[in-house]
Amino acid sequence: MTETLFDLAKALLNATLILLALCLFLGWKLMTAAEGATANAAAIADRVLPLRTDLEALQAEAAALRSTAQDSTATAASLTRLEARLAQVQTSLADMRALPRQAAAEAARAGAAELAGRIIRAAPLLKNGSACGSGES
Repeated sequence: MTETLFDLAKALLNATLILLALCLFLGWKLMTAAEGATANAAAIADRVLPLRTDLEALQAEAAALRSTAQDSTATAASLTRLEARLAQVQTSLADMRALPRQAAAEAARAGAAELAGRIIRAAPLLKNGSACGSGES
């Protein structure tokens, strides 16, 4: 009787350690994926930064052109359209800068959901002993 209880305790400890190892492994994989997504986001943000700088320079140049061409109505109207288009591009760039953060957050949520799903699927196997063998002693 004592030997059976001892074997049962060992099996329970074994199952717990296996589940802990699985959780640690999946958590490690999740963190690796999140780091990769963050690195990609940083690379994308670095590519967008020069475009933003160029657009700001273009906006300043258009504003300077507007101040020198106050007498011509056609030039002023064309500059107004140019400034409006530059503002639209600036807004688009701001939206693009937010995309990497959103993608990283979505990847983290998806990874966490996958991890939770795998743990939930593994829990019944551990409960009835089929994950540790046939369940027979």
